[in-house]
Amino acid sequence: MSQKQLLAECRFDPVSAEDLIDGIGTLSGRYGQGVIVPAPGDGPDAPLSWAIQDVSQAALKTDAAEQAKLCTNAVLNARRALGCLVDWYVARDFGTLCKNPPGSPKQKADFLMRRGIIDELASRVLTRAIEKRNRVEHDYISPDLNTAEDVVELLRRTMTTIRQQSDPSHGAWVYGIFLGGCGYRNDGPWATFGGWCEPLIVFSRSDVCPWVGIVLPDSETSAIVRRTELNQVKLDELTQILSLAEQKFGHASSFADSLSIDVMARELGFIK
Repeated sequence: MSQKQLLAECRFDPVSAEDLIDGIGTLSGRYGQGVIVPAPGDGPDAPLSWAIQDVSQAALKTDAAEQAKLCTNAVLNARRALGCLVDWYVARDFGTLCKNPPGSPKQKADFLMRRGIIDELASRVLTRAIEKRNRVEHDYISPDLNTAEDVVELLRRTMTTIRQQSDPSHGAWVYGIFLGGCGYRNDGPWATFGGWCEPLIVFSRSDVCPWVGIVLPDSETSAIVRRTELNQVKLDELTQILSLAEQKFGHASSFADSLSIDVMARELGFIK
């Protein structure tokens, strides 16, 4: 039996981040749908592979100047890979959209720690690796082969471990259940709305002003959306909201590309 298609009606009510946190604390549910977040630029894999190639070639060189050049390139490329991965996590978890986005490497590392992506030990190790890179870039000191090998291997293993624990491409979208679906056909993505079921937590990253909010159904088709624009949410409030959503509903278990999510969001009335 096919699911009936309904027209969603949303009425938006602006609230403060503090009120939103209090509201999320009263909810409970299960299931979540996420969005696939693309990596910044060319992603971290390319510079990491260049770093590995550089340091491998450096070990074969007998010319000191050529070896120093390759070691320098290896450390810089490894650090670029790490920086790209860190920025990917920050963007995935809306850190770039909040009121006071993390800017320095330490602020970004602290954000990742608060999100449970890395622990304090990993943060200290990565900071030391960054310091070695900074000496190369800012003090114009070429690393020796042992230092270059240590930095590249440390960052390669650390990045692999981090990505195994938390996929940087899997971002939050909706926590909770509603009736509907989306997919692709010959003319592009499609979506249908079949009715509200329960309160939802929504992270709308593609709206003109990205926001986070709670959807409170008052009938099968209509709902009040109490929302806060992300540029009014402080970083510590953002981490609270994300953590509460995961605690109350669990991690998202399915993911779709951003185009499909946008079509679904319009069908639900989240984006005009």
